[in-house]
Parts: sequence; C-alpha cells; structure tokens
Amino acid sequence: LYLNDIIKNSIQDPLGSLGATVPGFIVLYLVIMLFWLVGIHGNNMLSAVKEALFTPLALENVEAFNKGETPKNIINMYFLQMTGEFGGSGVTIGLVIAIMIFSKREDNKAIATLSLVPGLFNINETVTFGIPMVLNPILGIPFVFACLVTIIVGYVLTVIGFCPVACLTVPWTTPPILFGFLTTGANIMGGVTQAILIVVSTVIYTPFLIAYEKYQANQAAEA
Repeated sequence: LYLNDIIKNSIQDPLGSLGATVPGFIVLYLVIMLFWLVGIHGNNMLSAVKEALFTPLALENVEAFNKGETPKNIINMYFLQMTGEFGGSGVTIGLVIAIMIFSKREDNKAIATLSLVPGLFNINETVTFGIPMVLNPILGIPFVFACLVTIIVGYVLTVIGFCPVACLTVPWTTPPILFGFLTTGANIMGGVTQAILIVVSTVIYTPFLIAYEKYQANQAAEA
C-alpha cells in the first residue's frame, strides 16, 4: 500500500463520515493539528476532507445571502477559517501577542517580531518552525487545542446570535477582524467576534509560554 492510500483509508474516509457536525470539526482539527505537531502540513493532508464537507455549505450560505435570505449553515468553510485559522494554523497569533506582552527572553521576542506581520495575514511558518511549535513538549499542547477552543467559542457566539453566520467568500490572507467583518456580510459583530477569539487564544497560550520560558531557562542553566 502507498502512504497516500493508508492515510485516505484510515484517516480521511472515517473523518468524512462524521460530516459537518460539531464532533466532526473537533476531530478534524484535532487530527490536522497533530499532523502539524510532528512537522507535517495538516491542512494540506486533510484538505480533501475539509473542502468536501464544508465548502458546499459555505456556498449555500453565499447563495442565500445573495437572495436576501438568512444563511442557515453555521458550520461551513468560512466559519472555520474565521474562528479556527486566524493568524495561521493553531491560531498562533495568540502566542505572538503573548510573547510580546509577557516574554522575558530576547530570542522569543525576536521570533515574535518577525512573525507578527505574516501572522496578520494568516501565515505562521516563522513561529511554527522558529520557536519551534513542532515536537514542543509544552507549547505543543495549546498549539493542538487552542483552535478547538476558539472554534467552539465562535460556534456558541453564532448559535446565540451574537455573531452573524459566515456567508461570504474572503481571501484566506485577509487579516483577522477584517476577515470576520467581511465574511459575515460586512457586519461589525463578525469583527468583534474575531477580536474576542484573538483574546481567547492569547489567554490560552500565555500560561504555557511562561512555563516554556522557565523550561528554556532550566535547559540553559544545565548546559
């Protein structure tokens, strides 16, 4: 068997069977981030599953919006990009902000400084491989789970009516807050929701950053 066949049969097909449900996106993003954790581009590995499940729902929302109807599909591709991929995979913009506020190490601050502008356009390889997040025993924990938390928070905010349903196509490189504003039909509450999620991601990463810098200090002292 080829590796691609093994991945398709053992990962992609079972994930596809879960459908566009809350358990479905939780398991999907958990697997995506576990791939990232070992240095494999998780989004590329599972793009076939994600696109097949969530893009048709997003396009249904676009059609409804264009007709003046209320979009119904809360869980769709634009929603997932808005709530779980801002700042790049693992919503690492939260880590970059946490480093800028709380870090005491110049090396981490330098990486965060380099990562800020790309992170604003949802590109985060500089922080993913610069810190690094890959195989990181401490920061790997929020790296895997932070996006799950932000997606769930975004889902709850949408269900209760605080955030409009994501219903318009926006380039994936659009900066956070602006992305949320545009994809919800130029609704300010979409931008507000993304701002809240940025704060949530920063809060999640902060204690792990503090623990990681203590670990770095101990490693340096033992060297």
